[in-house]
Amino acid sequence: MEAKEWNEYVEKVATGAWPVPINMIKDQENWMCRSIVGRALVFKEDLEGAMTVLSTVLDVEPDMDEAPEVGLSEAEHKTLCLRELGEIVYKLAHKPDAALQYIDAAYKIAREYQHPFRTGARGELWYRHLQLLAECGKKEQACEEARKMFRDEQETSHAPKQDDPKSKINPYKYFSLKYLAEQEYAAGHVAEASSLLHQAFEFYPVSLAGEKDLAAANAVNDPEERYKAYQHCATIQYLPWEKLPPAVIRRNV
Repeated sequence: MEAKEWNEYVEKVATGAWPVPINMIKDQENWMCRSIVGRALVFKEDLEGAMTVLSTVLDVEPDMDEAPEVGLSEAEHKTLCLRELGEIVYKLAHKPDAALQYIDAAYKIAREYQHPFRTGARGELWYRHLQLLAECGKKEQACEEARKMFRDEQETSHAPKQDDPKSKINPYKYFSLKYLAEQEYAAGHVAEASSLLHQAFEFYPVSLAGEKDLAAANAVNDPEERYKAYQHCATIQYLPWEKLPPAVIRRNV
């Protein structure tokens, strides 16, 4: 990518609605600047430009030990770049098998990284893996992988760390059950779908407001309406998935 083309992309994301501060993105040699610009281009719906920029980070090996006090880690930058590339391929070429390669590469990094993620990407990547696998004509395999993930996480949890050591929060369990619930619903097994989604929320981060919403959903008698109520709760991120380090405020003294 020539400097002229890069500068055009930088100007595009640094101006207009929701501009990105220029000092965060101007260094073309810094691959994390390219990560930010590429993902900002996705937000601005310039998918071809985003593909051009994000493709430049494919060969980058992120530092898996890095855990910055502020901002995204190298591992999370690389994960998000791969995720966006997968979704771009899916949207532009309509090839779930090609998209799956990017999503799986992103998921592998997210799964292996031992420090906090500031986004909810880990479990969502697993969920997207299952969806794309099904679109590749492997619905039974997707369901079996979801069941296996749930069983494996029962034995050895890879859930992100929480403040409460007794916490049951686990994105892999949640998204596995959510996926299975949606397959049951699609097959017309509404009561089973509602039951699975109810179980899934045992592993979802829920605030006091979320507990009230779930209690209201639990009280709905009709399985169809109860399922829809649970799905509405699933659209709300009541609390972060992970325990994040405290914000660092620096002052000149």
